[in-house]
Amino acid sequence: MATSQASAWVDFITSFVVFAWIGLSGGDAAAAGAIAGGIVNCTLNYKWTFRGSHCPVANVVIKYMMVWIGSLLLNAYGTEYLTELCLASEMLDSWGISRNLRFTIARLTVSFLVSVFWNLLLQRTFVYRSIKFDTILSAITRAR
Repeated sequence: MATSQASAWVDFITSFVVFAWIGLSGGDAAAAGAIAGGIVNCTLNYKWTFRGSHCPVANVVIKYMMVWIGSLLLNAYGTEYLTELCLASEMLDSWGISRNLRFTIARLTVSFLVSVFWNLLLQRTFVYRSIKFDTILSAITRAR
């Protein structure tokens, strides 16, 4: 829980700063946050959450990158899509909801869905566990 919170804070602070202050699009802001949060998440999860020390570091990094790229794409495109829907919403216009709050709603919604139904599931069952795929990864990384 703590590692998830730490990486989420890094992700959200980064994405909100680059959206509101730098002016990146919702999708680009989500991507920037995902990069920052992903680095924190992988490091903390490897050391503490899933105690992945029984898996070779190279294998964990490769598997994490595979999952993380999917997460990055889902977060970026999902946030971009939902932000655009929120920005075009006449109902939210009538309620006086600001542009930044609409982005916040989109970002939090997409992030929650991706975190539960993609990241947690795949990290628990794929990234930090020794599986048959590790044999292939070990052969590839040793061949270099």
